[in-house]
Amino acid sequence: KKNNPIRVAVFDRNGSSPFCITDAIEALKIDPEIIPSLISASDIMLGKADQFDALLFPGGSGRSETGSLGELGQQKVIDYVKQKGNVVIGICAGAYILTETPAYPSLALSGAEAIDIEHDHRGHGIVKFSLSDKGKRIFPELSSYPVLYSQYYEGPVLIRAKKSKFRYIELATMLSDVHTVKGAPANMTNNRPFILMTEIGKGRTASFVGHPEATPGMRWMVPRMVRYLLGRELIHYSKQLVRPDLYKREILFTDALLKKQRNARLNLLKSKQEKLEAMQTLVQISAWSAKKWIPPMVRSRDPEVRLAAARWTLHLERTDAIRDLEAAVQSETNAAIKKKLDAILKDLINIYEGINRKK
Repeated sequence: KKNNPIRVAVFDRNGSSPFCITDAIEALKIDPEIIPSLISASDIMLGKADQFDALLFPGGSGRSETGSLGELGQQKVIDYVKQKGNVVIGICAGAYILTETPAYPSLALSGAEAIDIEHDHRGHGIVKFSLSDKGKRIFPELSSYPVLYSQYYEGPVLIRAKKSKFRYIELATMLSDVHTVKGAPANMTNNRPFILMTEIGKGRTASFVGHPEATPGMRWMVPRMVRYLLGRELIHYSKQLVRPDLYKREILFTDALLKKQRNARLNLLKSKQEKLEAMQTLVQISAWSAKKWIPPMVRSRDPEVRLAAARWTLHLERTDAIRDLEAAVQSETNAAIKKKLDAILKDLINIYEGINRKK
């Protein structure tokens, strides 16, 4: 039963990355009191944002998001924060649009500006970051870790905005130097803000440069941030979800690793053994699109492949694939595989169980 629910609206126009919307919604669902919904630019123009405690702008394309809002919609969002005292969170592209960046359609709601945007296509992978003292107070489960890991996909390089009257608090710092794409300069992403928070008029904003919502074991950071910004009770999430030990090293997608990823994807169409090895490879290298390529493999002709795909889907915390597993269980004709698939399905459905309240 939800007690005094927290309503969060996720903006539904983000360019070419619908999975970023899904990832944000599924991460918010971790919290039993958060009710995520989609919101459009027309909804915002009609004042429907006022029904929500917070807005979230997901990854994708910042220019597409602000372009969809239009100038009047952008002003509505600015007023939503400054005048009405509400909360806005930006992830990757969403963090871009909260900046105050010259020659970029941004909302000036973070006290930061993005630099080196001409090399925005700089690379992706699992990156290293560290929490500040303030960050450790918001995420105490991570306070003993000097280095943490998260998915990152060409997020903004942030500095303090030269003309802004707002000053952000840096909650986490990027440690990885991402420049795997030819032409991208070195020493640009490292030692820059990775998560920041800003008091804006009556409201608050937070910006995630990376993608914790798309990182198994770290997705809970997004609902935790929502609670903190709103001044709500901070609850502790299931150990199935708080898994900072899942990643042990940085994984940047060099040309060699991109080739390995391409080969693995092609092998998903080959023999049973090649399919099994390909799925394992995609998870081991933390491929960004593993979440897209692996869950459909529960519809493979081979029962061992179906079972392996289900296990990896659970490992990746793909709660958006529950319906896929339900269909796989219902249509399974191998009794032994069916029993195992059903157990995995139950684990996926119950992945958010065991949440403990703690002040």
